[in-house]
Amino acid sequence: MFGLLVGDALGVPYEFHRPDELPDRDQIEMDPPPGFHRAHRDAPPHAWSDDGAQALCLLESLLECGRLDPADLADGLLLWKREGLWAVDGVVFDCGSTTARALARIAAGVPALEAGPAGEGDNGNGAL
Repeated sequence: MFGLLVGDALGVPYEFHRPDELPDRDQIEMDPPPGFHRAHRDAPPHAWSDDGAQALCLLESLLECGRLDPADLADGLLLWKREGLWAVDGVVFDCGSTTARALARIAAGVPALEAGPAGEGDNGNGAL
């Protein structure tokens, strides 16, 4: 989990950039080099992303329930989206569109296992 969170935080400033826009490997740091236009300018410094926060929601649910409980996980994800649970400083600065749609459906009463789209292309990084 620590590796996931550190790696996620390292990648946050560089997200959504083309490979040719990235600094050289030896310049990749938590704080991008001067002149680099970081993604998520409003994110707290050194923060992990929605992926890290969602992984922590999953870990918490697994530890509390002793198994995968989709309803409990959905409750945690809703708390993350609404209140910043497991987000650094409680700041949710990004949420993938597929995740946002599924959480909106869950909030409207759709069961967790039925809330997400089922198309082959309906899976962002959070699906991994």
